[in-house]
Amino acid sequence: MSTVTDPETLFPPKTGGMVDTARKRMQAEAGQIEALGSIPAPEPFARLQVPVNDHGTELARARTFSVSTGNNNPIVELLGQDVNRRNAVIMTLDEPVVISFSQQAADDPRNAINAAGLSANGFVLPVNVPVPVNCQGVIYCTATSATATRVSVMAFSYAEG
Repeated sequence: MSTVTDPETLFPPKTGGMVDTARKRMQAEAGQIEALGSIPAPEPFARLQVPVNDHGTELARARTFSVSTGNNNPIVELLGQDVNRRNAVIMTLDEPVVISFSQQAADDPRNAINAAGLSANGFVLPVNVPVPVNCQGVIYCTATSATATRVSVMAFSYAEG
């Protein structure tokens, strides 16, 4: 009868050899696995609370004003204060106009003579250039010419909801 001998008795592992290193690594891994077993599982993630603003229905408005230094309408309030306004687009169709954000700036006499190339107390809006506006404040328009000038405004707001 043949006896099976344990190969480790025939070839004992050498300290620092491949077999010894593999055994030490397996023992270290087993120790890490045991240590992980004692750590409690993490709590499931809480649902992320994201604030949502319900703006309600979107409203769109459009209007065209006529302004002129030669008539009783040289300054127009294009857009009033609107905290629900998302954005607006302003465009002049005939002559340049000056866009201002306060009544005092709109009343400045330099605006009416701006067509002569002088400075203005506001933004000079050229003809046929649409300007997007992303503010909720009041916006005024001042004519720079005696020729009647059409100024178109399109505004997009959220209904109070």
